[in-house]
Amino acid sequence: MLSVIEDRQQQIVNYLKVNQFARVADLIELVNYSEATVKRDLIMLEKTGLIRRTRGGAMLVDNKKIDVPYLMKVTHLDEENNKQYIANVAETLIKDDMVIFLDSSTTCLHLIKNLSKFDGLQIITNGVLTAVMLSEFTSAHVSILGGSIVPKRATINGSKAYNDSLTYNADLAFIGCRGLDFEHGVTETHEGEAQMKKAFRRQANQLIVLATSDKLDHKYMYQGIACHEIDYLITDQPITGEKIEKLANHHIKCLY
Repeated sequence: MLSVIEDRQQQIVNYLKVNQFARVADLIELVNYSEATVKRDLIMLEKTGLIRRTRGGAMLVDNKKIDVPYLMKVTHLDEENNKQYIANVAETLIKDDMVIFLDSSTTCLHLIKNLSKFDGLQIITNGVLTAVMLSEFTSAHVSILGGSIVPKRATINGSKAYNDSLTYNADLAFIGCRGLDFEHGVTETHEGEAQMKKAFRRQANQLIVLATSDKLDHKYMYQGIACHEIDYLITDQPITGEKIEKLANHHIKCLY
């Protein structure tokens, strides 16, 4: 459950997603708090990189690049039918007694309820909440990678987590992504996330990218997984034409 502060800040972010810009007066009316409180919220949100304060108001940073606080995302899991659809497709690749890497993305969180159907799974993750939910809702043996927790993201990355992941060997690795470009592959806005995906690819027999259609055709700063390193792409919409040809050229199997 979100705290009062988190709920208020989420209202502000959601308003900016729709309107792109808001005056402080607009936000005071929206959340029904004092000007001082709203300004403190804007300072906190700017530190997370979600917004940019301007004279008399605030604007949203590029929607594609913002990193919404993890708990804000998690509270809307039940509304993400497209991600659950992807998880249902991903389930068809899983068998009893497999060893699986599962990253900290919210798309992978949707896969957890499906994993409860299998016996003997061993799952390694860099997601704090992912590990908790796996322990609560599945019978899998769960290992969480060591390292530093990234603020506001409930994920573990960095050199310790990278090196820890290299001590495991897995049958499958399931990863989400910030963007997937049909020439450059999986890219991220955070170097640590890109590095963890590289480690999972290195130690898994097959790598599966779970990506909603809005993630396709976008490229960000840090290279994670090259196209030729992807075994499966699972998405929520059919891919046609030139994009299918590019996937075929990279020997990527597309499921939806």
